[in-house]
Amino acid sequence: MKIKIVLHVLLVGMLFSSNAFSQDRITELNTYWKVVKEKVEAGDVDGYAATYHEDGILVSDNNKSCYSVKEALENWRDGLEKTKKGITKVNLDFRFSDRRGDAVTAFEKGIFRYDLVDEKGQQSVRFVHFEGLLTKKNGKWLLILEHQKLPATKEEWLSLSQLD
Repeated sequence: MKIKIVLHVLLVGMLFSSNAFSQDRITELNTYWKVVKEKVEAGDVDGYAATYHEDGILVSDNNKSCYSVKEALENWRDGLEKTKKGITKVNLDFRFSDRRGDAVTAFEKGIFRYDLVDEKGQQSVRFVHFEGLLTKKNGKWLLILEHQKLPATKEEWLSLSQLD
C-alpha cells in the first residue's frame, strides 16, 4: 500500500513539474517573440538577425521558395532600414495555435499580423500562417526554420490567443 502511495505522489509531482517546465518554456518563448516584434518595429536589422540561428532557413509558400535567413535578411534590409529612418511604420504581432517542445527545442505554429504604413502613407495589413522551429543555444532561443505559409484571414487571427 505504501508503494502505491509513493508512486502516486511521484506521478503527481512529475505532472506538476512537467506543467511548470512547460509554462517556463512558453514564458521564455513569449519573451523571444516580443523581442522579434521590437526589433522589426524598430527597423533594427542586426537585432532582428540576432533572433535567428546562424544557419536559419526561410521557407515561403507564397514565393514557392526556400533559402537562408541571411539571404532573407538581405531581401528585408531595405524595408527594415526605411522603418528605422521613420519612412515607414511597422506593427508586428504573433498569435499561436500550437506550441510544443522541450528544454532546448520548440515548434511554434500560428499567425503573424504585419501592419505596414508605407512611404505614401498607405496602410496594408497582412495575416500569414507560419510555423517556426527554434532551438535554445547558450541559454538563448533562436529561430532555425521559419515557414511562412499562405495568407490567413482576420477571423482566423482573432480566433487565436494573444501573447501574455
